[in-house]
Amino acid sequence: MIKSKKIVADPRILSAQAQRAASEKDIDKALCLFDACIQEYLKRQKPFKAVAVSKKAKTVLGPIPKVSALIIRMYTLVGLLGDAHQEYEFAASLLKKNNLAFFQALDEEAFIDLLGFMDLKTYPKGRVVLKHHDEGGDVFVVLSGSCEVMRDAQRLGVMVAGDLFGEIGFFAQTARSATVKTLEKSMLVRIPSDPLHRLKEQHLCLRQILESIYSERILKKVTEDLVSDKPLTPTPEVITTIYYTKGQDIPVNPKDSMAIIKHGIVEVDYDDMYLVRKQYLKPGAVISHKRARARASTDVVILLTKAMHKAKQA
Repeated sequence: MIKSKKIVADPRILSAQAQRAASEKDIDKALCLFDACIQEYLKRQKPFKAVAVSKKAKTVLGPIPKVSALIIRMYTLVGLLGDAHQEYEFAASLLKKNNLAFFQALDEEAFIDLLGFMDLKTYPKGRVVLKHHDEGGDVFVVLSGSCEVMRDAQRLGVMVAGDLFGEIGFFAQTARSATVKTLEKSMLVRIPSDPLHRLKEQHLCLRQILESIYSERILKKVTEDLVSDKPLTPTPEVITTIYYTKGQDIPVNPKDSMAIIKHGIVEVDYDDMYLVRKQYLKPGAVISHKRARARASTDVVILLTKAMHKAKQA
């Protein structure tokens, strides 16, 4: 029996392929090849060669978050902790970590992990970033410039540096709830939904800041969605957050409160037989007091807020 020879990757070939991919603007492929090259040098116990490749990656690809993540991890592996910290500070400065609330809430480990998936993109004035009703769960952070949030030709708000958007599609896995368009030349950070879902389970600080932003946005969306003839509107004050497991009945909340779905699906029946006018409510929906029964179709999280009579609002 003839044994097949083990194929050994040549780091010089990997480096050349990485540079070729970079010249073709295939950033992710180039990063993957540079990383493979670095790992091969480390296996061969040639740390200084690995350091040289990481510097080459930054020269070829430019100062982007994914490159910083690669360099920080490589420096840490070879014990160059001072250099790793210096690269971390560079990335933190590039993304204005100490000034933007979302990034500021992240500890060092979570921030480094997030760097490995971030894309930085500059949009010209008037460019649509998200379109109402489109599918998508990626999350965006405004790094510079500003964007307007529109629905049905009505401006709902303006996003400025530090603001995060796209979190309703990310959490609720529904179509985009509004259109977002740049008001001026703007730089945005895009964080893909799949790795972000994984990372929020690994890092408590990331999960907490995302959940906090999402709660605020859900309350704002409910206020926007309520038609003018509705007598009640939610206040920003959350009385409590209630968790229900799949199949559990959801009791009617007090008259002076609103029950708003944050996570999960709720089955609602509007007659005493639990058969007619069945609806399935998604995140952002208000569970009406006028129902015969409400039941959790999945695990559900409810925000119970104080309700204000519109006539009493100043």
